[in-house]
Amino acid sequence: QGRVEGRQTIKVRIPAGVDEGTRLRLSGEGEAGISGGAPGDLYVVVSIRPHELFQREGPDLHCQVPITMVQAALGAEIDVPTLEGRVKIVVPEGTQSGKVMRLRGKGVPTLRSQSRGDQLLHLFVETPTRLTKSQREILERFAAESDVAVSPANKSFLDKLREIFD
Repeated sequence: QGRVEGRQTIKVRIPAGVDEGTRLRLSGEGEAGISGGAPGDLYVVVSIRPHELFQREGPDLHCQVPITMVQAALGAEIDVPTLEGRVKIVVPEGTQSGKVMRLRGKGVPTLRSQSRGDQLLHLFVETPTRLTKSQREILERFAAESDVAVSPANKSFLDKLREIFD
């Protein structure tokens, strides 16, 4: 049939913004044609390995960002990772666990376009597991000064419970 079996290494340029399952066609890189005919096309199916920090959702990236209890309560300026390196963001005073902050244009490039997705930072407050005696005393003083319904979320939850049982 005029064909010889063998192996060949081919370099493939993967464009920015491809997603899981994207098929790339390499013209003329497929199997040789019969009786000296033109070679066929080679199709490469892209599989994306999961990243340890970022989860992808279309062109947007999601990232879990831990903050301390003190940073959440008092506000802070922190460094967060992006695809291009670290950027500083301001955590507002009184930030609650679960707050989502958006970094516009810091996501994945869109295929065949100049636009980029966004990066969504999911903030979660880490509660300390080991307190020194001094830290414990400070928190106990804080609790004594602030009443039980210190949090607006806690207060609304208690109001909802009262409505259910009244």
